[in-house]
Amino acid sequence: MDDKFEFFMEKLLQYAFDNNIGYTLVKKLDPYTPSFVAADQRRMFINMSWHNHDEIPFSIAHEIGHIVNGDIGELYYSPGSFKSKFERGANLKALELLLPIYVDANQGMIPHNYQTVMEQLQIPQCLDNDVRVQLFKLDAY
Repeated sequence: MDDKFEFFMEKLLQYAFDNNIGYTLVKKLDPYTPSFVAADQRRMFINMSWHNHDEIPFSIAHEIGHIVNGDIGELYYSPGSFKSKFERGANLKALELLLPIYVDANQGMIPHNYQTVMEQLQIPQCLDNDVRVQLFKLDAY
């Protein structure tokens, strides 16, 4: 997924730049230190050493989601968190950002096997229905 990883990184960071969202890509953190956002400052801190390298684009999209959704404070990425309305909202915004990029990376092809998408992008399993819904919406257009 290295070529696609770079494609996702470029698209997401360009989206951040275009929407006045600052970011710092940190390479010297522990692999289990989560990325986080200082939402009030519109700034993300992304752990590029995250233990699950393929999950980094989702975490970036998630952090962008916090800022776009108007969340406040410092919020730390946790892949399995979905009970908080802020985390759920950030996850849904992440899907809205990531899935069109995924389709673009695959020459406009919308996959029918959403589990493949989830595996490739390391999207948390708790979002499986949301991934199906978003892919259906993309397929409808």
